[in-house]
Amino acid sequence: MNKNPTVSVIIPTYNRANLISRAIRSVLNQTYSDFELIIIDDGSTDNTEDIIRQFQEKDKRIKYIKHDKNKGGSAARNRGIKIAKGKYIAFQDSDDEWLPEKLNKQVDSIEKLPLNIWGGTYCSFYYFINGNTRMIEVTKRGNFKKELLNREVDIGASSTILLSKLAIDKIGLFDESFKKHQDLEYLIRFFRIYKLYCVNQPLVKVYGHNMPRAQEFVEIKKKYLSKFNRDIQEFGNNIAKEIKAKNWLEVAEIFLNERNIYKYIYYLVKSLSYKILPINNYLRRPISFIKKLVKNY
Repeated sequence: MNKNPTVSVIIPTYNRANLISRAIRSVLNQTYSDFELIIIDDGSTDNTEDIIRQFQEKDKRIKYIKHDKNKGGSAARNRGIKIAKGKYIAFQDSDDEWLPEKLNKQVDSIEKLPLNIWGGTYCSFYYFINGNTRMIEVTKRGNFKKELLNREVDIGASSTILLSKLAIDKIGLFDESFKKHQDLEYLIRFFRIYKLYCVNQPLVKVYGHNMPRAQEFVEIKKKYLSKFNRDIQEFGNNIAKEIKAKNWLEVAEIFLNERNIYKYIYYLVKSLSYKILPINNYLRRPISFIKKLVKNY
């Protein structure tokens, strides 16, 4: 009788032929070996499948499924969850990279916790973007829904997270109507029931993800803030205003990146209409924008 793996690793991917090998190798090179690797190809039109098949021929822990058309990251993750056999599920973005001790450290930590209270764990990570590297140290553990909503915690996307299958069965699947903020959307529902433990060691390399166009991000934020309005309001009116101010300021900053000054000002004023935040919230992105202008001209 075949023993089910302790961990199911799910990698959704779409047209990542140039990156998928790095992600797969980082999973196969884990010091913890009791896992299955489920790769959901979300309708790639490049040679992603050929590359995955080469790995699959050499390692029977790999399962490969391809969608006939692109359905989005949430749908790909959900497909993987439905066939996962592990006690725990770890998500890996196909452009990120795990360090060798990632699964070992996370499984070791969660195995010591009561799973009816602690539904999962995440870890510190290295963040690579625009040629720069930062180490993001995570220290929050427990229920930090407020900090997540208030943009005070960086979880490094889904690549840092390992959840129990018990928790996932209770929370449900990813909301496939969310094209971005999928991880945030899922974790807010997670925090309605469970606590999240942290491993305070950098175990993942997260590479800068493509941001949506600013106008698309407006619709994402509207949907996100509307769906979780009840969760936001439970922290009181003052914190609720701060959460909304920070989220709309994030939209303003993306318009600034696109050099749309009119829309930047519009959403900056929208943010200010909820609450005036400490001055450092407003300085970071404009300063980097000015530096970029000086460099270009």
